[in-house]
Amino acid sequence: MSTLLRVALAFNLKRIKPGAGGAHDEEAEYDPPTTIEAIREAIASFGHEVVLLEADESFPRALLAAKPDIVFNVSEGARGRSREAQIPALLELLGIPFTGSDATAMVLTLDKDVAKSVVSKAGVRTPSGVVMVTGDEPWPAELALPVIVKPVAEGCSKGVLPSSVAETEDAARAIARQMAARYGQGALVESFLPGREFTVGILGDDAGEPVVLPPMEIILSTGTPYPVYAFDHKLEPTDEVRYETPARVTPELERELRHVALTAFRALGCRDVARLDLRLDATGRVGFIECNPLPGLTPGWSDLCLMADAVGIPYRTIVGRILASAIGRAQKAPASRRTATLSVHAPVAAAPAG
Repeated sequence: MSTLLRVALAFNLKRIKPGAGGAHDEEAEYDPPTTIEAIREAIASFGHEVVLLEADESFPRALLAAKPDIVFNVSEGARGRSREAQIPALLELLGIPFTGSDATAMVLTLDKDVAKSVVSKAGVRTPSGVVMVTGDEPWPAELALPVIVKPVAEGCSKGVLPSSVAETEDAARAIARQMAARYGQGALVESFLPGREFTVGILGDDAGEPVVLPPMEIILSTGTPYPVYAFDHKLEPTDEVRYETPARVTPELERELRHVALTAFRALGCRDVARLDLRLDATGRVGFIECNPLPGLTPGWSDLCLMADAVGIPYRTIVGRILASAIGRAQKAPASRRTATLSVHAPVAAAPAG
């Protein structure tokens, strides 16, 4: 049997360009054509055949017609709180192997409040918070001001603006009402952590074990009392943000950042790839902010790509490691659940060590 695979690339294409201040942000989480093409080229560079499948209403029928051996999933989903789980759930139903986290992990991570609850039970610190829908919910005694208010189940910093920080309870409730009305979901109101901000990438390797990349620090120069890594910062380069990778930290802090990231990754059930956002409190302790199991893969721009590039892992290898990790998992599955095309003869080492 051939060692090469038919790989379906599942994605959502960005057709509406978002603007400053969160304008037209409905497709902000989707990928532009250039990113889809970069992923396609990286997969094809290993000799695999790549089929492009947009994750819209036509996906189920197109998937069955394509008959892929495995799906490389970067789809964000169409709508609803479970949108990131839509494609993984369908693939699980059909018994088709795929890259990345399963449906359960996708649901857990998209809801920031649920994710915080899960990781806190694993011993990870999280800032105090409450989800507000009406803005009239009880204010927890442990919720200290100032607070930051953001949609509870959105990505790409949607709804996160410099004006999202509130110094008073009344202001926080007003922002929460506006946020809930705009995004049709609860608003997470949580204590603002004033310390340094980091993001940590995790990749699967060709043995199926996660590899924690050196942390990257997001250094903000906004001239505001409560600097926020906001939606606008992710639209285009700006002098207000500098990325330092690897971050200049003490060995002790680096160990803690890596430990917190990996603990949260495992507690949430993530697989193959993720990026975790962390921030220090006023005493320098690491706090978990959120986990993104579908981190951006735009070459030279996305945080995960910058972190990997800083330690000599080329873009092709990032994609190859994600794919290799999923192939290895599929090969280890019980024979009754393994697809015929991903038998023990298929290659696990889809990427060089980098």
